[in-house]
Amino acid sequence: MTEEYLEKYFAAGKILASALENAATHIEPGVKLLDITNFTEDEMIRKKGYALAFPLNIGINEITAHYSCPINDNTAIPPECLIKLDAGVQIDGYTTDMAITIQVGTDEYQTLLDAANAGLETAIRTIKAGVKVGDVGIAVERTIQSYGVKPISNLSGHLMTQYQLHAGVSVPSIRVADPSNSYRFKVGDIFALEPFTTPATAAGYVIDRSDAYIFSLTKRKTKNLPPNIMRFINRIWGERRSLPFSFRWYESIPEPIINRLAGQNLFHKYQVLVEASNHVVAQAEKTVLVQNDGCEIITKI
Repeated sequence: MTEEYLEKYFAAGKILASALENAATHIEPGVKLLDITNFTEDEMIRKKGYALAFPLNIGINEITAHYSCPINDNTAIPPECLIKLDAGVQIDGYTTDMAITIQVGTDEYQTLLDAANAGLETAIRTIKAGVKVGDVGIAVERTIQSYGVKPISNLSGHLMTQYQLHAGVSVPSIRVADPSNSYRFKVGDIFALEPFTTPATAAGYVIDRSDAYIFSLTKRKTKNLPPNIMRFINRIWGERRSLPFSFRWYESIPEPIINRLAGQNLFHKYQVLVEASNHVVAQAEKTVLVQNDGCEIITKI
């Protein structure tokens, strides 16, 4: 854990926190999601000299994760809704991840927001070197349930390493009888912590929709693809490696090639996730650095 390594994480985290803080001020009924996306990705991140860890996710109401604007998206913010902004910034593959939730035109979802934020704060207070990830899940679930709502059971925080957003260790928001929960946090670990909350009457878990707008490259080399297709695969690898991306970022690629690329068994598709009973979902997320006596928030201004 070198000083240069930490400098990259904290620089990325500061830009990310600032980007979401500024994006939140643009959330109003009728505003197009693509305008929010372009402002956040381009004005607040790229033009400041930083790279995205993944496309901006915008989740309205029951849409919980993985919705990112496709090319020419005309979706607008409804008059009343709960909206989640989830973004990531990376430097040389060292990734940070953060999400906020905003109420639009209503205050009926305040308890969900409060519970998600309290669950996140509980996770941050609980984590230090030597603590089991399963113990964090127990504490977060207890906190969220004290608000009379429930956590989303099948979404978790995650360990991050260079060019890997999900590096094999999850931090649940519920009590889970799973041997993987015996993992103990180590000094220098970088984790994204992200409890989700939904009403007590909801199913409390997410399911896949059929649509996908975020992809990541799983193979770099393959046989029998024409040179023009391989040229774009190599371009994506050079810019992203295995990090997620949107074909919206590559509008210069002709649409027939985009369609052919998306149909190849070269990419992981991140299908849109929705709450199984179509109830609204709130999210709170920050990236932290694990230390001997606690953890430090990386995504802060």
